[in-house]
Amino acid sequence: MHLTQTGGESFNKVGFTKKETIIMKKVLGIAIALLMVASVFAQGTKEATVPAARQSTELNILYSGTPQIHEKEYLLNEYFKGFETKYGVTVNVDFVAQADAITMVRTQQESSNIIADIIYADTANMNPYVQGGWMQDITAIVNNTGSTYTSMFDATTHKNGVRYFVPNSFDVYILIANKKALKYLPAGLTQADVVTGLSWDQYADWAIAIAAGEGVGKTMLPASSTGSQLLYPMGGMTLAYGGGFPEFNTEAAKKAFTVLGKMARGKAFYPEQNQYSAVTDPLAKGDVWLAFSHMAPAGTAYNASPNSFVIGAAPHGDAGVGSTSGAWCYGIQKGAKHQDLAQLFLQYIAQPEVNYAFCSNYGGALSPILEVGNVLTDEDVVMQAGINILKTAIVSGVPSTQYTDWNAVKLLFISALDEIQKTGARPSDAFLNAAQASLVSLKK
Repeated sequence: MHLTQTGGESFNKVGFTKKETIIMKKVLGIAIALLMVASVFAQGTKEATVPAARQSTELNILYSGTPQIHEKEYLLNEYFKGFETKYGVTVNVDFVAQADAITMVRTQQESSNIIADIIYADTANMNPYVQGGWMQDITAIVNNTGSTYTSMFDATTHKNGVRYFVPNSFDVYILIANKKALKYLPAGLTQADVVTGLSWDQYADWAIAIAAGEGVGKTMLPASSTGSQLLYPMGGMTLAYGGGFPEFNTEAAKKAFTVLGKMARGKAFYPEQNQYSAVTDPLAKGDVWLAFSHMAPAGTAYNASPNSFVIGAAPHGDAGVGSTSGAWCYGIQKGAKHQDLAQLFLQYIAQPEVNYAFCSNYGGALSPILEVGNVLTDEDVVMQAGINILKTAIVSGVPSTQYTDWNAVKLLFISALDEIQKTGARPSDAFLNAAQASLVSLKK
């Protein structure tokens, strides 16, 4: 396998961990079970077709985003390697930042020099690919995989009824807490309450108590301005109070920011949170004991040490539980040179056992494939928590297509949190009105 990546990092092949061995054994059993249940859940299922004249020997994948080191190791040494081994081909993977991937594909399309066969992109950054006409119609390919995909993200992956991307994983927000933090729970609350769901006020009180007892803040938000993810948890809080996403000066947003102000005033936040765009490493190191996080980053820490953490429902506000949700998706670039392998790859990743293994290794992300959801067990703690949240939560997608610059929207939330931490209170009406005006100015 050939890998290129901005920054020149290299990764060596790693052995299977104990968890990965368990997952592999479990997948074998799941594969057998799926043969029996597929006909029940997949309406109009057709046997997946393999291109008759397969001649290509390599497949080029442009992987946008910045997966963590352990995620890259899994992708290279198992996920893509499995495709290589099964079909006797070579997979070349280029890991690049999301903005760089868009630029690269635009250049390839404009020059008719197509290099990447497969594009991996998230729903927040998918619009340029679809609207630019850079992607191939994969409707028939996906329909013939034999797997039943969720329609949650059709508004982004489709245009005029034509599918250009297929989701590979998605997640919602959950609570994760180090068991050492349980002794600081507000009076009357137990671990069972954490699992079923605290209110945002209870969450704030707990975070403040942890900081007071330990002498340092141990709850965090992914506050890094690089590859910022901050607007998603802040947006989830606003949804919990009955608001929309994104927004700044509504009553719902003010209630959410008031809770954050309470935590800032109580010195509850991890002092180095602005260095991180995910909670995984601070949780694993023990620097953070409490977080409201997307499932995959939290699940990675949990799966590495399940006896150290508690997974709970996302906290609720006046309106219930709120969460944002996006998906990571694959598509075939228009004009792909290795068309036969590109189609075969989409069929390969649609296999429920392959998708289950991917979601399990990515911290417990949710599978977009119905057949996977019906074979989970009690061991899949993170996945089950996400599924339970989906049943009742107020969930918003990522409306990046409605804005001229989604990164500029993200930076508005960075500024809001900076103001909250500086003042120890929710931002003033003047500040929030100005932020809302900037947000409106970015609308298409």
